[in-house]
Amino acid sequence: MSIYRRTVVRHNGSEMKRLVTGLAVATLAAGMAFGEPAGHWTLDGNLPPAGKAGVFEKGVQPTFDADTPGSNIWNGATFSLANPNNRRSLRFVNEPATGAGSPVGGEVTVSGAEAKTKPISLTVEAFVKMKQQMPRHALIASKRRNGQTGASWSLSIDPQGMVRARFDTQPDADSKSGEGFNQSFGSTGSVADGAWHHVALTFDHATQSAVIYVDYVRCGGGVTKGPLVYDDGALVMGRGLDGWLDEVRLSAEVLHPEQFLRTSRFFSDMKPRVPTVAMLDQTPTRVQTSLKLDWPKVGTLKPKSVSEIKTSMWSLGCETLDRDLADWDAYKSYLEPLGIRHIRLQGGWGRTEKQKGVYDFAWLDRIVDDAHARGLVVCLETSYGNRLYNSKAAIGPGGTLPDGEETLAAWDKWVEAMARRYSVKGVGEWMMYNEPNLVKSNTIEKTTAFNVRTAQIIKRVDPKARIGGLVSSGANPDFIGGFLRLLKEQGKLGLFEWVIYHHYSANPDSTYDRVEKLQELMREHAPKLRLWQGEAGCASEEVQFALSGVDWTELSQAKWNARRMLGDLARDIRSSVFTISDLSYHKDFISRYGLLKTDSDNAIIKVKKAYYVTQNVVSVFNDAVERVPGAVVTFECEKKLTCHAFRDKVTGLSLIAFWDGTGVPSNECTPIKAQLTVPNAKFKEPVWLDLITGNIYAISAKHIVADSATYTFKDVPVYDGPAAIADKSLLKFEPARLKKKAKNPMAAASD
Repeated sequence: MSIYRRTVVRHNGSEMKRLVTGLAVATLAAGMAFGEPAGHWTLDGNLPPAGKAGVFEKGVQPTFDADTPGSNIWNGATFSLANPNNRRSLRFVNEPATGAGSPVGGEVTVSGAEAKTKPISLTVEAFVKMKQQMPRHALIASKRRNGQTGASWSLSIDPQGMVRARFDTQPDADSKSGEGFNQSFGSTGSVADGAWHHVALTFDHATQSAVIYVDYVRCGGGVTKGPLVYDDGALVMGRGLDGWLDEVRLSAEVLHPEQFLRTSRFFSDMKPRVPTVAMLDQTPTRVQTSLKLDWPKVGTLKPKSVSEIKTSMWSLGCETLDRDLADWDAYKSYLEPLGIRHIRLQGGWGRTEKQKGVYDFAWLDRIVDDAHARGLVVCLETSYGNRLYNSKAAIGPGGTLPDGEETLAAWDKWVEAMARRYSVKGVGEWMMYNEPNLVKSNTIEKTTAFNVRTAQIIKRVDPKARIGGLVSSGANPDFIGGFLRLLKEQGKLGLFEWVIYHHYSANPDSTYDRVEKLQELMREHAPKLRLWQGEAGCASEEVQFALSGVDWTELSQAKWNARRMLGDLARDIRSSVFTISDLSYHKDFISRYGLLKTDSDNAIIKVKKAYYVTQNVVSVFNDAVERVPGAVVTFECEKKLTCHAFRDKVTGLSLIAFWDGTGVPSNECTPIKAQLTVPNAKFKEPVWLDLITGNIYAISAKHIVADSATYTFKDVPVYDGPAAIADKSLLKFEPARLKKKAKNPMAAASD
């Protein structure tokens, strides 16, 4: 491979008919070997800034700035330095203006007449850093068409900070509408955090498919109505951006992410590292069961950590640290690999205020700060009481709410102190007092008043706080309905984002008739509020308290958690997993609801199957997926199946989750056969995924009947652990090893 040639462009140079305004170095290669760009603009500042002050000649011209993504920029296609001395980037200043005459910031333009700016397949990439979001799209790079009204292709940032692409492929050169005009493809890739990001767009002429990447991870795209259509419109960079732009490169081929520009020589140095955690099994055989299929094995899911996915619908219980029933330091390294970003912590009034009026938040500071450093989102619950003010106050579930003039005044001060301390640390989610309805004296009137009182304090400190109300033990329609009606009568619904309930049952699928009644109440009284299943779990062995009397195992616990998670997701209910580690209530009683097994000193002694199964669920079902409302998956089977339809937000590809939900999860894995019919589905290469083991199996053509958008899958294995039919392209997996062929014994004997 040859290293491509860089050409310095000067104001009096003849390399271009039109000057590259505001550029330091540019490349328009006359001939290219593999990996050489059609154009590379390093924006290093060798020339005085000469960018336009916006398309309407308003605003501020771009200027050179010493802020860069890295001092060395490597070409992943050649393993060579694309820019060995990256000294500067280009700074664009914009104003959040709308209407005629906007955007008003600067931009850089390159002549679009040269053939090299019109590749039929392409990769355009850049490094970008946002200062602030704009009310209009900010162009990273765009090959304009029809003057300034269209784009042959465009890579931009939308007002929410998400990277998008636009294509105008209508054949008529003068047309500004119709088939192919303004095809806009979104992504899940955000650059709105004020940090440098690598962004890229590829277009494959053969398939007419576009793919968007942010930080080398595919996050969006689509298929255009036709091939790229060009005129001599300019190549524009930075229009509407308030931030920095560096290293814009255009290649006349579809590059793999490993071939993109980067700040490290080797792509492996750019990959997120899965933390090395004691006892965490990262092999494909981390979960083994008795399930046997005669279908060809494709591979095993690779778990995705917190840094790789967004999981706003899932949360994880990290409770009881206020009472030392678990140990943050023992389990903290297991949080990121699990993949769930949101965690529930309890504030612990009794631990924080041990002397009247004196608060010691050091214990909670350490946990919250460490959680944020790990990329986690903390939700603080305002539980429990304080025996400084009432000797009989509960410091766990099952007590009366704080009451009395002195106690309530002290409660108010503590809640305000906690809200002030942690809102500035970035805590924006809150829960009310835990399970008040365990005690009859905590009437719905008293509970509602206490919720309103507490929420108003938090909202006064942080008006943007998102608060979960009630935190009810059980999905009790009378109790929750009364709460909603009282809030509505008092005009206090706006204090809350969610209504939280806890609901345990031996069969997680049997609870949803009550949950659906709650949803009816929500639609009637509080349509803007959402339900949050805030605590429900299953033990890995027989336990006291919730779900006692059942001979639970690690496998049945794993099935239970997966069924509850997917059941909640299918009903648009935010869902919590209870809990990260076992809870040591005292030396001879450890509550085994954890994903991690502990001893009586809260030390981690084992990673349970449920941990790995939770990894499997969140790696596939996360913010990249949405449920399909109203979708009905029909089945023919000897058992009544639970079936739910989902789809990938970017590609529209289908995911169908299903299992035998007729009974309590068992320790058996013997499948039965079913026929599933999925209307309005979209698949390219469907595979069968066991969400318990993470194993993926090929579905042969004889098992698939496709009639327009309706797919029928025949002889599909089903058991009481969730499985899914998903498109292979949506899954990140470790390929199965090919079985070695046995040697011919006769040939061996003659050697």
